[in-house]
Amino acid sequence: MPGAAGAAWRAVGLGFALAVAGCGPHYYVPAEKDKPAQIVVSSYTKDGCVQELEAEAGRRGVEVKLTDMEASGWELPFTKRFRCTGAVIGPAKPPP
Repeated sequence: MPGAAGAAWRAVGLGFALAVAGCGPHYYVPAEKDKPAQIVVSSYTKDGCVQELEAEAGRRGVEVKLTDMEASGWELPFTKRFRCTGAVIGPAKPPP
């Protein structure tokens, strides 16, 4: 059954690609009296982490400044997970 086997491998490949490119949960930490609000996101790449942070800030209508990036342990073979934290610095700027 070459057709069924090929379909199975395509499904495995697609699942792996989605897992590697996927992102983790997004968190919003409200402001405290001495700390600004924060947005925390995660991704499997450094660039993806920054992009996810910017996208989540856009969805919330705020501007953020990256304040921390941490790499966690290995989750999938040969991949790490990155967590980015950004401080909310104000409302989103209108497009020029």
